[in-house]
Amino acid sequence: MTFTAHNIRLADGSETLPEAGWLIADSPWTQAALRSLRLFYGHRLAGRSIVDLGCLEGGYTLEFARAGMRATGVEVRRSNFENCLRVRDGAGVPDLGFVNDDVWNLAAHGPFDAAFCCGLLYHLDRPAAFIRLMADCVRDVIILHTHFATDENRDLFQLSPPAENEGLPGRWMHEHDLDDTSQLEAHKWTSWSNKRSFWPTKPALIQLLKACGFDMIYEQYDMLGLDIRGSMESGYYHQQGRGMFVAMRT
Repeated sequence: MTFTAHNIRLADGSETLPEAGWLIADSPWTQAALRSLRLFYGHRLAGRSIVDLGCLEGGYTLEFARAGMRATGVEVRRSNFENCLRVRDGAGVPDLGFVNDDVWNLAAHGPFDAAFCCGLLYHLDRPAAFIRLMADCVRDVIILHTHFATDENRDLFQLSPPAENEGLPGRWMHEHDLDDTSQLEAHKWTSWSNKRSFWPTKPALIQLLKACGFDMIYEQYDMLGLDIRGSMESGYYHQQGRGMFVAMRT
């Protein structure tokens, strides 16, 4: 299967998507997540379990395993899952596993010490229910990398007027009009089981994490790379409304 997103260097030195020009191991997103995990666990990081939800092609999952964690990636699309298996077989790293399942079945595969939820929440129509599910299945840390509803990203993503869903303020986004699973399989950048998704506002997301029992919550700006100010004032962060939120039970 052709890789479409994650450029991963395997044990033999080959890369899964060399035309990308950079490795997922070097991504500011990867490095920021690992910094937070090391901040929380310190010398206890090795052997801790983490689930990578909607793991796509397994690049982040692998980097958590390379850091010494017991890493499990959950991916619903079969073509992506097959690429994950190629990564597992070619990485030569212990404690790396993948399951081909819907993330809503998380409870069947846990519990876990930590969760990494990157690029998933904004494809769900019940984000509050999913955050509560993660909170029930994760003991210590949730790293949530997601879009949130802003005035700036409304037109870019063709979001709805302000709305409320599950008691949260935010906006709706149209995903697709597909019913056939084979068609959904081919549309890798859309939702799976819902035709529209709901993007809460940033304050609503943070408040929900607090209500789920996480007593330390922060937004991690180093995931923006070197030009944090530029990203926040006029670049990626400002335009896209996407951040990394870390919730910990201390």
